[in-house]
Amino acid sequence: MDWNAAKEHCSERNWKWTLGLIEKCQNEMEELKDENMKLKRQIILLSQLNK
Repeated sequence: MDWNAAKEHCSERNWKWTLGLIEKCQNEMEELKDENMKLKRQIILLSQLNK
């Protein structure tokens, strides 16, 4: 998702309440991406150990 475009869209319409929501969602998505990468690394390591 283009977070900056979403923020700009809401700012133009003076939808201040959505800016906090967008920020929260953006942070949650980053955390999920990080967790996903950690899990992928674990899978790779486990598959290499099981060879």
